Amino acid sequence: MAYIKIFPIKVTDKKALDYIMNPDKTEEKLLISSFACSPESADLEFAFTREEGKKNVMDKGNNLAFHLIQSFMPGEVDAETAHKLGKEFADEVLKGKYEYVISTHVDQDHIHNHIIFNATSFIDHHKYVSNKRSYHKICRISNRICQENGLVTSMPTGEKGKSYKENMEYHRGNSWKAKLKVAVDKAIWSSINYDEFLQKMRLSGYEIRQGKNLAFRAPEQKNFTNMKSLGSYYTEENVLLRLEKNRHKTKNPRNVSRELRLFINISSYVSTGNRAGFERWAQLNNLKEAARTFNYLSENNLLNYEDFQQHIADIDNSIIATEQRISEISSEISHQELIQKHCSSYRTCRKIVEDAKTAPDPQKYKAAHQSEYKLHDSLKQQLQELGITKLPSPERLQKKIDNLRNERSSAVKEKQDLEKRRSTINTITANFNTLLSNDAHFMNTSEHRQAEHDL
Repeated sequence: MAYIKIFPIKVTDKKALDYIMNPDKTEEKLLISSFACSPESADLEFAFTREEGKKNVMDKGNNLAFHLIQSFMPGEVDAETAHKLGKEFADEVLKGKYEYVISTHVDQDHIHNHIIFNATSFIDHHKYVSNKRSYHKICRISNRICQENGLVTSMPTGEKGKSYKENMEYHRGNSWKAKLKVAVDKAIWSSINYDEFLQKMRLSGYEIRQGKNLAFRAPEQKNFTNMKSLGSYYTEENVLLRLEKNRHKTKNPRNVSRELRLFINISSYVSTGNRAGFERWAQLNNLKEAARTFNYLSENNLLNYEDFQQHIADIDNSIIATEQRISEISSEISHQELIQKHCSSYRTCRKIVEDAKTAPDPQKYKAAHQSEYKLHDSLKQQLQELGITKLPSPERLQKKIDNLRNERSSAVKEKQDLEKRRSTINTITANFNTLLSNDAHFMNTSEHRQAEHDL
């Protein structure tokens, strides 16, 4: 079980860094890692970034850094695993924007991670915002990482509207209600009628129980969840009202979506006493959707089942490949931004070191700039570790980063287009299932009538 604490450092970050890097607590510093800085010169690099922020009028507030603690229960993890999870946790919380040092302490019964990160981002020089919302967010990140690695997640953070048991379930990642709310909201938002809403829920994998109260059950969920238990906003009456608002929005032809929609189950609406003329409108709507469905299949040359299934597989594979490309580009952007940060800092320190040659008293000058000399040597080593032996020009480096960002934006748009096509395929599949179901119902009704006629 990982407990999370965070508090600001306002006076000196060096003392805090020295404390977390104590050799007696970190197996002789074997359990120390860092990002975008060297552990030995982290305080100097933090200060340099803050000074750059002040130049850009972005360094507001008096927080120098933040101290984040992630504690595990005794015997829950070994030191190496705790350190690995802590790095994953820090990377996701800070998103590659803030320098940090992480150490894992093993001097007590419970293994725990200390993460000290700069309050100022070296990317855009914005200050980290720490409040209740950000705290709950980092708790959720820690909980998810713990769950993915088979650990018990942290205690509830006291969210309102949940019982203790529900809060515990939420932080174990088993909150069926929270997941159901998201699925319901998404289905309502993209539907204009009740039947379409239910079909969207089925496509999301939910089993539906209709009776006195509408209820849903997710895959692997033991019991159904009544919609009423989600709150007044999710009662069946309010769901119908929300869908009715969506239907009114479609009256203006300019707002009518050209995307394929699910067929409407006419019988369920006519029997519930909907307005006159609805049946005729629904039949016309279904004819239009059927035509659009077949047009899509014809335009994409998907005229047999095998081609249709291959089309689905091709889209799914393209989505996976695009996601991988986005991840690789994002990783390269982070790498280049790190090089950019170190190059900028190194140039400043190198100038200070070179100025010693023209100083009236070089020894006195060097004594007055010891921190810059130390930072110069540390940055030089970090650049060598990054494979940089000759400093690239700032303009060239920035252009490379801009090109990578443009490439990532194009890949993100491509992924969105693919996901839109996948959604269309899901709708086509559902429409075909409806057509087949209606045909089966028609055949059964015809056979029954023929049997009655024969009698």
